[in-house]
Amino acid sequence: MAYKREQRLKKHALALVALLTGIFVCACHNSHGSLSTMPVYYTDDSPVELLNITKNKVSIDAPQHIEGTYGGKTYSVDAWMRMNDTLLDIVLFSGFGNTIAELKFTSDSLKFESSVMDTKKGKAEYIVSDIQLCYFSMDILEPHYKANGYTLTQDIDGDTTKRTLSKDGKEILTVTQSGSTILLKNSFRNYSYTITTGSAQ
Repeated sequence: MAYKREQRLKKHALALVALLTGIFVCACHNSHGSLSTMPVYYTDDSPVELLNITKNKVSIDAPQHIEGTYGGKTYSVDAWMRMNDTLLDIVLFSGFGNTIAELKFTSDSLKFESSVMDTKKGKAEYIVSDIQLCYFSMDILEPHYKANGYTLTQDIDGDTTKRTLSKDGKEILTVTQSGSTILLKNSFRNYSYTITTGSAQ
């Protein structure tokens, strides 16, 4: 029984790898060096560095439910996110309630650790970058992406806010927030996920 439970846990963890890190294998770039030299490639030829966590103006300490799609498959996971101007900490849970992975991002380090998945092949900086696009303020994000050759715009319609990242007039990624739900779609890498805050199940 314990063996079957462990196998199910590992199977679930592998699905999360596909959603949260495997989707970035197609970027074909490795991350080396200090935090300031970890490039994120939203296109194949235009790297963007991560913003320092000290630039964050949002405070979050809440459960989240994440549902994602990649390669025609759908995945879901519960998580707890804690974010302020010194730390981004995301803990992922299996369907059994076990902690299966944790990502920590500070002003001088980025760590992605797990007891059941191989995180060495993952590109945790892409997860952090997506989170920054979802939560960091536009006055910080817009000039940062502009300096790297991208265009980032924001449209507000009632309680719905939509951010669009593009390059040379071609849409790459959108982030749509309505209430406590955020939908991120990356058209270039062909993945998406929905983050609902306050609804870990």
